[in-house]
Amino acid sequence: MKVFAIIPCFNSVDKAYLIANECLKYVDKVICVDDKCPYGTGQIIEKKIDNEKLIVIYHKNNKGVGGATKTGFKYALDKGADIVVKIDSDGQMPPYLLPKLIKPIKDGKAEFMKGNRFSSFEVASKMPFIRLIGNIALSFIAKLSTGYWELFDPTNGFLAIHTDVVKKIYLDKLDDRYFFETDLLFRCSLSDILISEITMPVVYQDEKSGIKPLKEVFNFYLRHSLVFVKRILYQYFLFDFNPGSISIVISFILGMMAIFIGCYNFIKGLITNQETEFGIQVLFLVLTIISSQFFINFIYYDSSQKPILRKFKLIRN
Repeated sequence: MKVFAIIPCFNSVDKAYLIANECLKYVDKVICVDDKCPYGTGQIIEKKIDNEKLIVIYHKNNKGVGGATKTGFKYALDKGADIVVKIDSDGQMPPYLLPKLIKPIKDGKAEFMKGNRFSSFEVASKMPFIRLIGNIALSFIAKLSTGYWELFDPTNGFLAIHTDVVKKIYLDKLDDRYFFETDLLFRCSLSDILISEITMPVVYQDEKSGIKPLKEVFNFYLRHSLVFVKRILYQYFLFDFNPGSISIVISFILGMMAIFIGCYNFIKGLITNQETEFGIQVLFLVLTIISSQFFINFIYYDSSQKPILRKFKLIRN
């Protein structure tokens, strides 16, 4: 099977060529995508490495990590790759793990592989505390929005995919920036693609994240909310109707009733300066509790049944 490694390159002039050179030991082609790097990372790679297995592609405009990865994916598909690997150029993803990452796909035991930084306390403890908390919180939100509850590190960008999976995905619809990995999981969830993980170390040195948390928090929240709504509509109503569908419908109806009753009586109380009747308070509380219970039932179904269905699908195929 032909394996191509995609390396998005931006502001990693000191490390990108080292990563590319190491990857050449394990794959058939290495595709470095210079995403309009102001420091000329692509040129440095070409000067440092003389190997026919290396391809450097240059973007005329900066498209983001997702855009660079999509460029690499499209090139790999055109050249007949069977497996595509995405590895960052900042040194946080060890190339020596590539054989371990690729093997389950070659053996037909998985369609999509990802790295997992949270496999043990010893590994996770090496991550800076702020990043650790942020990654845990973001991972939970990503699980909820994409439905991949079985993944411990869904936002990890170290991944390998069989090109049959890539062909099922509309690459042009994937996000060009930092939401790329989550958007990719969402698209895979619509086809019930089985994703597995391998343990990888946490490597943090002097690199700086390109994400500005305060600036991006609203954007990430909005995008995850939209992905969640779209996934529910597709997986629980358009493509299927199951016990999870019933649970979320009841939860939504009762929740809306509770919100309406609560808002109406709160505004009414402000206008009339009267306390809400005890019976209305009880009704609001009961609706809220029952709505929450049905939503918990939905989460249980989503987190327990969907992973099993994905495994059965791969075994059947």
